[in-house]
Amino acid sequence: MDDRFTGCDWFAVVSHVGLAHYELAAKELERQRYRVLAPLCRKERRHAGKTETVTKPLFDRYLFAGVHPGQSFRPIVNTRGVAFVVRGISGAPCRVPLAALRCIQARCDADGGVVDFTPAKRKARDVQWQKDQPVRIVAGPFTDFVGLFAGASKDVVRVVLDLFGRETPLALDAQDVEPVGPVLAQHAA
Repeated sequence: MDDRFTGCDWFAVVSHVGLAHYELAAKELERQRYRVLAPLCRKERRHAGKTETVTKPLFDRYLFAGVHPGQSFRPIVNTRGVAFVVRGISGAPCRVPLAALRCIQARCDADGGVVDFTPAKRKARDVQWQKDQPVRIVAGPFTDFVGLFAGASKDVVRVVLDLFGRETPLALDAQDVEPVGPVLAQHAA
């Protein structure tokens, strides 16, 4: 198979902490004419009650450098952004199997260049549940609580929980709720 990985020995390189160092290491290695695979992923991060989508290295700080035959390996270690090269017990740099790199590249290509770990966004208007259908909360402070679906509006799903013997209404994002079973006969109207 003739691809970007063929004809090189590939090594795992670890960047300094932070996306900026990761990107700098990849850019500087490419500038020095090494082949580079710096896979990224897209994830959701919750902080201070807000959810945001972030792009980060697929393998925290790890990127891969391809060295052509006759090309010196030593400059990799001194490249800006590079913390170190992964080495074995003998102290020699560890080679990365081409099959592993091809699998990583295939996954990146399938997701448009960046591996996408973000959940598919369910919109409240797409919810087809029935009133009083049991639902499980899958994110937030009420994770794993089961309540009853009370309805949905533009961007919000309404759920009623039984907390301490009281019915407590909640407004949640649609992706934070999933159905757990059919409508209960006693709640059906």
